Order: sequence, then C-alpha cells, then structure tokens
Amino acid sequence: MKKNFALIGPRGVGKSKVSRKLSKITGMPVVSTDMIAVYEIGGISIPDFIQKNDGDWRAFRDLEFRILEKLKSSQGIILDCGGGILFDLDAKGKEILSTRKTELLKSIATVFGLSRPVESLVEKIQNDPTRPPLSAVTSYRNILESRLPFYRNASDFYLDIDDLKVEEICSRILQKIEY
Repeated sequence: MKKNFALIGPRGVGKSKVSRKLSKITGMPVVSTDMIAVYEIGGISIPDFIQKNDGDWRAFRDLEFRILEKLKSSQGIILDCGGGILFDLDAKGKEILSTRKTELLKSIATVFGLSRPVESLVEKIQNDPTRPPLSAVTSYRNILESRLPFYRNASDFYLDIDDLKVEEICSRILQKIEY
C-alpha cells in the first residue's frame, strides 16, 4: 500500500471535511491541491483566477498537474484533491479525462473516490458563491453526471457516503488501508 492517500470526487462531496478528520485520527498532514493552487497563483481565489482568464480553466488544470508533480516524492500525506483533478480541456475547451494527471495521482497515492447522489450535490453547490462555474454553457448537473464514471474508474476504493457520518467514512477508509 502506498504511504499517501488521496480523496477525489465531485465538488461538495465532503473531501475536505473527511480529510481534516482523517488527519486528526492519523496525525498525517492534509495537503489540499486547491490551497496550493491559491498559493501558487499569488493568493487570489480560484474563482477570481478563472474570471481573470475569461472563464477558461486550462491554465488552472495545467497548474494542478504541476502541483501533482511537486508532490511526487511526498510521504505520509492525505491529499485533498479539487473536484477537477482528473480533468483537462481539449483544444475546443471541452472537458476530457486527464491521463497525465490521473496516472500521476495514482503513482503518488492510494486513491479513494467519494460519492453522493447527484441531487444532493447539485443542491449543495448551486447557491455557493465560493465555487466558480465549471462552464459557461454546461450545467453543473451535466458536468457532474459526465465526471462520475471517471471518479469511479480512477479510484482504488470507491465509497458511497450519502448517509454516513464523517467518522464512519473515515473508519471505512482506514479499514481499506489497514491503518
């Protein structure tokens, strides 16, 4: 088993909350790809960075790759990944699976995918001003539905956490890594 583990899944699924609780239980530090990104882009928020780039996520997706590259030699971390960590954009701006980021992530950590029903995720996200739109033309629901199979396929372990408390989610994760 790799010495690091990563939490992936759609925005709003609870990756950050679960990673913080896992950190308290294990003593392992949490490394947030989004927090590193904010630092790397000079402290401006991700929504402001995306807006500054005319709504184009390409530069941010490239930054995520560079962040993962920097984490290659890390040991004993809990990686809290942004919801788009598995994705890039093609030449036309359409979201596609990022083979480069997915392979790199899997080489760094044991990957846990977290999932909740689409309805609860859409409800949680739609009125949150801290989360920039993923697309000017595609609804969050459509993006979410297209991403879900990729989260599942990239995961070493995939957990449906809908009715579980944070402690129960952590317990299941720790059982999988035989902590």
